[in-house]
Amino acid sequence: MTTPAKGLLPLLAQLKNCPAHENGFTRKELIATWNSFKGIIPEHGDEITPAMMAGLLLFDEEQFAQLLNEAEHSQLAALAKMALERFTEKSNPPNKLGKTIAAAMKESI
Repeated sequence: MTTPAKGLLPLLAQLKNCPAHENGFTRKELIATWNSFKGIIPEHGDEITPAMMAGLLLFDEEQFAQLLNEAEHSQLAALAKMALERFTEKSNPPNKLGKTIAAAMKESI
């Protein structure tokens, strides 16, 4: 005989594969974009872009951070942190319904 909790296992599998989670913000996409970014080679004549400068400003606080005053650097760092938090949230969104079902399953088993 199937318990109610075991009957929910197919539903959990469907929730896990739900296309709503496919929003283009994946670790794989991050790596692909990063590799494209790394393909810009200023030594070969490629233009230095604002994106490159932003990365340098945040990465090298001794040299390049000096190009901004403290308030500007803080704003840039805060925006980068916010973007990272949003990426993390979108690439691994909490599944409240899935957590509720999982908790109910644990209680029934």
